[in-house]
Formats: sequence, C-alpha cells, structure tokens
Amino acid sequence: MLSAILVAIIATMSTWWVSHVITRTWLYPLWAGFLVALAMGQPVEGMKAAAYIQLTYLGWITAGGTMPGNLMVAGVFGTALTLVSGADPSLAPTFAVPFSLLGILSFQAYMTINSIWIHKADKYALEGDLTKLRFMNYVPSGILSFILNGIPAFILVYYGGDVTTRALAAIPTSIITAFSVVGALMPALGIAMLLSYLSKKKIVGFFFAGYFLTVYLHLDTMAITIFAAIIGVLIYFFTTDKKTGVAE
Repeated sequence: MLSAILVAIIATMSTWWVSHVITRTWLYPLWAGFLVALAMGQPVEGMKAAAYIQLTYLGWITAGGTMPGNLMVAGVFGTALTLVSGADPSLAPTFAVPFSLLGILSFQAYMTINSIWIHKADKYALEGDLTKLRFMNYVPSGILSFILNGIPAFILVYYGGDVTTRALAAIPTSIITAFSVVGALMPALGIAMLLSYLSKKKIVGFFFAGYFLTVYLHLDTMAITIFAAIIGVLIYFFTTDKKTGVAE
C-alpha cells in the first residue's frame, strides 16, 4: 500500500508544476524511475530499468510543444510495471512505450483542461483577488494530475501488472492506429507553430540555414548548435561594437 501511494505521488508530481520549479530533471526516466525504484524498495533493478528507458528516449525532443511520447509517463509507469512484473530490466522499454503513447493523450487532456483554470485566474486577477488567483494557478492542476497520473499509477502498483496489461490489450487496434496517425501529424504542426514565431525576416534565414546543414551536410544537432552559438556570439560582438562606435 505504501509503495503504491508513494508511486502515485511521484506520478502526480512529475507532471505538476512543482517538478519544474528548480529543474526539469523529473522529465527524464533516469530520475523519475529512480524515485519509483526507491518507493518500491528495489533501487538497483529500478535504476537498470530506468536506464534502459532513458536510452530509448535519448533523442527525445518537443518540437513546437508537441512530443513523440510522454517521457514522464514512460519513466514512472515503465519502471513500475517492470518491477511489479519481475521482468528483466532490459524489457522496460517494451513496457514504457505503450504508456508513453497513451501519455500523449493524457497530457493533451491535462493541458486542455488546465486552460479552464487559466481563464479563471485571469478573471480573479482583474478583480484583484490574489488568494483565488494563486489557488487557480497552483491547486486545480495538481488535482487533475493526480486523477490522470496518480490514480493509474496507484492501481498499477497496488493491483499488479496484470490489470494494467489487460487494460492496454483491450484498446482496439483502430484506436491505436488513429492515435499513430494523429501523432505523426503533430510534429508538422509543431514546426508550423515555430515558424509562426519567426516574425522578423532576418531570423528566417537562420531557420533555413539549420535545415540545409542537417539535410545536405548531414550534421547532427550538436554540430549545428555549436555553429549557432558561434554565430550568435559574433553577431552579439558586432552589434555591441556598432553601438559603441555610435555612442563615441
């Protein structure tokens, strides 16, 4: 019972705003899985499972606010199911991926419903009611995270992996296919959203430069990031020198 409660709290906190106050470490399976492993009393096996899941999502990135998988759900639920079922840690990614895909839907529901509290907070801000404003900013999202993430995590640990496995298997193939199609479209939407922010014509050139460096020169993200950093530093110093010259 205690392990189930602790894992439910971890699952709730991993999505709630509290996990983002200082650092976003809770996003990654290596940390979230470690906390789950401690809660379930199997730190060594849990860390192994979390490491396998982390390796699977090593190139994970959210483009324009979209994501190919819910990393928080993958780390918490994948590690928990591996420990509950007594499976080899190397099988953890097999358990994590289905949860990660379903986690996309839960995250979309989480963010959509949370928009209700934002509008309420705006209303209280206009009224000057800071108490209700803070309440709307902090509390409802935590309750929603507990419903969407905490309760399923509790059921998984308390009742065992069989219940969760059967629930995943009961999902119709047509629904999973539909989710896959929608998921494939989301990165395009994310890129389009990023392009919409490029209001200055000077910035658009950098976007296409990065694109052609990737496609035609086959440079990886790290190499392009280094080039971008160098260009950014040069532009900063050139701009500073011009301003200094004008001032003199």
